[in-house]
Amino acid sequence: MANENGGDVDLDKQLKTCAVLGGRGFVGSVLVEMLLRLGNWIVRVADTAKTPELNPSESVLADGFASGRAAYFQVDVRHTSQIIQGIWQHVLFNCEFERGLIIENV
Repeated sequence: MANENGGDVDLDKQLKTCAVLGGRGFVGSVLVEMLLRLGNWIVRVADTAKTPELNPSESVLADGFASGRAAYFQVDVRHTSQIIQGIWQHVLFNCEFERGLIIENV
């Protein structure tokens, strides 16, 4: 399967998850788009606006929201509890008993 840059996405490789604080800002939005284009990332976009309000030129992010590879949550970065709550609501846990309890993001 090819990613949006024409490279191959390894379907056997586990997807990684990244939360981008300020994901709607100048630098954050570029990072979010880059991660989605790579194809191996699930991106959690965190910003202060209540809704992401996409521009027509943001088709990569719109596709990410539609496919579930991107999610948006509103946070105030001055409040750590909001960041933790916003990120944790999108994290699943996989527990295995191999040399003890292992908790990892999936």
